[in-house]
Amino acid sequence: MRNLLILVLATLMTSTAQAAIFDFAAVADGDSSYGLPGGEGGAASLTFNKGGVSVTASGFNGLDGTPYYAYLDATFNNLSGGLGVCMNLVTNAQCNPSSDDNVTTNETLRLVFDQAVTINSTTFVNGNHGTNFTGNFDLSIDGGTATTYSLTNIFAMDLTGTTFEFFNPNVGAGSAVSNDKQFYINALDVTVVPVPAAAWLFGSGLLGLLGMARRKA
Repeated sequence: MRNLLILVLATLMTSTAQAAIFDFAAVADGDSSYGLPGGEGGAASLTFNKGGVSVTASGFNGLDGTPYYAYLDATFNNLSGGLGVCMNLVTNAQCNPSSDDNVTTNETLRLVFDQAVTINSTTFVNGNHGTNFTGNFDLSIDGGTATTYSLTNIFAMDLTGTTFEFFNPNVGAGSAVSNDKQFYINALDVTVVPVPAAAWLFGSGLLGLLGMARRKA
């Protein structure tokens, strides 16, 4: 028994952090390896699975909480799309109007992971599937106070939590001339948060208790 506990603890302590890349643009273009059929379209929620990590996306009005739809937009003019928000869906789960399939003014894209993760980098594309931005986004993690960041193609900042809400605060981002103030999340690079050090201490305590019991016997 003691040897088994030692083996389990040693395995846990030497294991590397679990990592996964969620390529939403690839799913929109037909990649079914994430547990979805793949292809352009929306739903009240979309759940993606990769590398032992699961994330569920949904959309809503960030001002009054009205539910919208999470939406996958495919490649357009040879430029990859990604995950956005749509207010209205029509036949075959397509967005109406088709231009409202990204995260625009006052819309929020919510991502809920099945375990604590660190988002190492976030890839954004704008409303025209390009990489130029002039706007900002607000981010709330696990229900905390939102922080404002500048929109950029590659947002390289470690963000740790379970629930991430990306809100578009940009005035006028709903117009065709403001594509650089709208966004899709093209991809996420995430790492699972390691088991806290307390777990190792707990395991060590178990070994100690086991040793004491054997001595008393």
